[in-house]
Amino acid sequence: MAETAPHRIVVLGGGYAGLTAAARIGETVPGIDLTLIDAKIQFVERIRLHEIAGGSTAKQLDYADFMAARNGRFLQARVRDIDTATRTLRLAPRPGVPDEIVYDTLIYAPGSYTDTLSVPGVSRFATCLDTRDESEKMAARLDALAKSGGTALIAGGGLTAIEAACEFGERLPGLKVVMAPGRAFGPDDRPGGLSHAGFDHIRITLERLGVRILAGARIARLDAGRAELENGDTIGFDLCLWAAGFLVPDFAARAGIACTEAGEVVTDTTLTSVSHPNILAVGDAAHVVTDTAGECRMSCAAGRPMGEQAARTVAARLGDRPADAFEFGYSFRCISLGRKDGLIQFVDAADRPVEQVWTGSRGAVWKEYICRRTLAGIGFDSDLGPPPDTPPQIT
Repeated sequence: MAETAPHRIVVLGGGYAGLTAAARIGETVPGIDLTLIDAKIQFVERIRLHEIAGGSTAKQLDYADFMAARNGRFLQARVRDIDTATRTLRLAPRPGVPDEIVYDTLIYAPGSYTDTLSVPGVSRFATCLDTRDESEKMAARLDALAKSGGTALIAGGGLTAIEAACEFGERLPGLKVVMAPGRAFGPDDRPGGLSHAGFDHIRITLERLGVRILAGARIARLDAGRAELENGDTIGFDLCLWAAGFLVPDFAARAGIACTEAGEVVTDTTLTSVSHPNILAVGDAAHVVTDTAGECRMSCAAGRPMGEQAARTVAARLGDRPADAFEFGYSFRCISLGRKDGLIQFVDAADRPVEQVWTGSRGAVWKEYICRRTLAGIGFDSDLGPPPDTPPQIT
């Protein structure tokens, strides 16, 4: 009697969501053929890239050893496209890499990247916090600018822009930091917003660190050393960090998988594609809605739990059991404001801010703990110790 070939599971993308899914599948689902594909050779702590740009050293977190310890393999490759009819990923030519890889189940987790296309000049004259390499190069440039009294312009008013502005303002005192958050920069009671107390602390901290805030108008165009605002004003800079929105890769949309207009794969309650039942989508490139949280925003906070759910869905299917629905709700948002200050913005389950916040060193300690806890949750060794304090539910 011929042996049944192992079920082939391919995870496309080694970010917080994809790597969590790969780890849990490798640890808990026996008798499978598991492959993680990513263009990088190491996991990047994206929530720390602003720290690396500020001068910190990145950790060495290799995919190959991580996957080998979990009964899987790592393939460094760039995906060109997905053929859903033959269940094949076609890969870019590279020595030692096959032309394609076949899957029985695909975990789609390519993540997101900074939108440098919507505003003219950004792709030519700005840099981003998307990769470790970009961040390390930025650190060298910022250090030189700090010594010469140069100007760093940060475009955007979200968490990435805020964290970068505070990091640079604290660690590079010779650098002139200008933040251009756009038309609206203030408290907001909608999902993803900040309470009055939370925003006031951020504003006061930015001012304390010498960050100049130019709100009221969006950047309409970038040229070499100059940003033009929609109201006609201009801002000079030596380096521009663009942190004003994200896009997702178009692999799924080009393959005919049901997606939103933004290219995010539409999923059901088990994180399965509504059009292709052998594909699960997690992380920033997935459109996921839960009864508690509503539409899950792009975030590590939602991405890692999605990875855990994907593994449970796979295990249930291979065990001929119905998969449970993804249950997720928010509890707080943590923001670093330099190395010595931070903000814990408490929120309801749908990510709407409440007035309760933790600030100062208490916020900084908890932010650091959450970053280390996230890494440990994926499966990298981390001596966490007890939590520094106890907030409400930690997701």
